[in-house]
Amino acid sequence: MDNIKHIIESSRVPIIFHNMLDDWELFKWNLDKWNNIFKHQLLDCRKGRITCTKEPLWESKCLHESHSFSEVINMSKDIEKSGNWLYFDYKHIGETVDENIFKSISWKKFGYENLGPKDSTLWIGSIGAHTPCHQDLYGINLVAQVHGKKRWILMPPEMGKYLKPSRVPYEESSCYSKINFSCPDNVKDIDDACRCAVVVLSPGDVLFVPHKWWHYVENLTTAISINTWIQTPKHDNVARLNESVVRFMASSICSGVSKNIQSRLLNPNEIFSPSMIAESIQFIDQSIKMIKNEENTADLKEPDSTSLMKYQYKTYEPEECLSKVELDTKYHRHNHTSSSLKSDLNTDISHRLLDSLCNENVINQIVSNLIKID
Repeated sequence: MDNIKHIIESSRVPIIFHNMLDDWELFKWNLDKWNNIFKHQLLDCRKGRITCTKEPLWESKCLHESHSFSEVINMSKDIEKSGNWLYFDYKHIGETVDENIFKSISWKKFGYENLGPKDSTLWIGSIGAHTPCHQDLYGINLVAQVHGKKRWILMPPEMGKYLKPSRVPYEESSCYSKINFSCPDNVKDIDDACRCAVVVLSPGDVLFVPHKWWHYVENLTTAISINTWIQTPKHDNVARLNESVVRFMASSICSGVSKNIQSRLLNPNEIFSPSMIAESIQFIDQSIKMIKNEENTADLKEPDSTSLMKYQYKTYEPEECLSKVELDTKYHRHNHTSSSLKSDLNTDISHRLLDSLCNENVINQIVSNLIKID
């Protein structure tokens, strides 16, 4: 399986592999089986409305509710009536669900024989469930579609200049776009130079997402997927130094504002504590040492075009014009609402200050100086 691992880690564009999940027992489950698996467990879900607003529906603006698996399914059936969606998302297997139930999960076919259930994350959502457009700043991503259909809009890192990148709300290793992709009108305003690849994952598909590619993901049906993030030391050592500097900036600003403003600057999974500043300085020091000590590695060669012949796959170049992509659904058309975000002067200044200090060019210059000085 070294060939396929080499292909994944050297590819500069997304790849979809087909028919790679036959040895996953859970891939054969129907919704009744899934419902039976979770019949004694309530799922901690993010709940949102399908609306058209200028700003994305940030996690802090979503409700968090406990629901049964069957309620998630029924939410898709009643979507025209309720206008809501539910997402049991970003749940690490073994922490929130029983690892033994998912023991058949293996990424060995892709060359990662040591990655299994503990290294995987479960996503269960109704129609319309989504995460705001963002890029992951660490590693690469493999996503297995187990049930239903999910649409991915993928853009290479250099397209970020068209996407209004922001580090607010701050979350380690994630940079968000200020553009709300769930409202088609917003996407039509993006510069025509912004290019993307659009893919719809069906059961059995496995998507490879390259390092730092922007993506917006939305369930087109009730959907279940499982992913694993794979470390890439060549990229991640520098990324961790960058993120340590960003964390220092975020924690420094949060130390001087109220808890109310902190909650607006930070994603809900980030909780400010006075120790964050000292911890960030430690992380910066450790990251610099890791970069200094890492061995020089040669760039991966382009894969032989014949080496994937035994696999069913397709690569996706960013050839589509993002502003021309048809994103409209009958659920979005009549749900235009104004933004619910109330801003005050202090929040606005803190927001702009954090975004300015964490601008990619600023962070890159600081990191460059740190490495030279050290």
